[in-house]
Amino acid sequence: MPFDGIGLGLDDRVGKIDRVIDLLGTPDRWCKGTLKTHDGRRCIRGAIMAVDGVGTLQPAVLRAINEVTGRHYRRIESFNDHPDTDHGQVVAVLERARDDLIAGRLAVLRSKPAAPVGWRARLAGWVNSFRG
Repeated sequence: MPFDGIGLGLDDRVGKIDRVIDLLGTPDRWCKGTLKTHDGRRCIRGAIMAVDGVGTLQPAVLRAINEVTGRHYRRIESFNDHPDTDHGQVVAVLERARDDLIAGRLAVLRSKPAAPVGWRARLAGWVNSFRG
């Protein structure tokens, strides 16, 4: 994908998905049944592992797989290795995952739980509510 500056400074997931797309960009760079072949082809999960995106990209890619196919896959490998999966679908899934990351549809994945509020902070908030 060309550099468009989207996601710059926010997190590196967009950069990582771009690298996955580059790794699997043509049919001769994608494979089934193994993470990586001796000639450098990779499956989706193998490409995600190559860019150190296992914890950050897998949820986005799995969601995109389910959206694009209309089927419920529990594992990326199940989609990648399915007999009906072709390279065009792989590219569509990766582009959908990228679009989802950019659109913030997966913001829940990077959100942090709210900091606990103690009784003093609640009391101060209550007192301040009467001041103005």
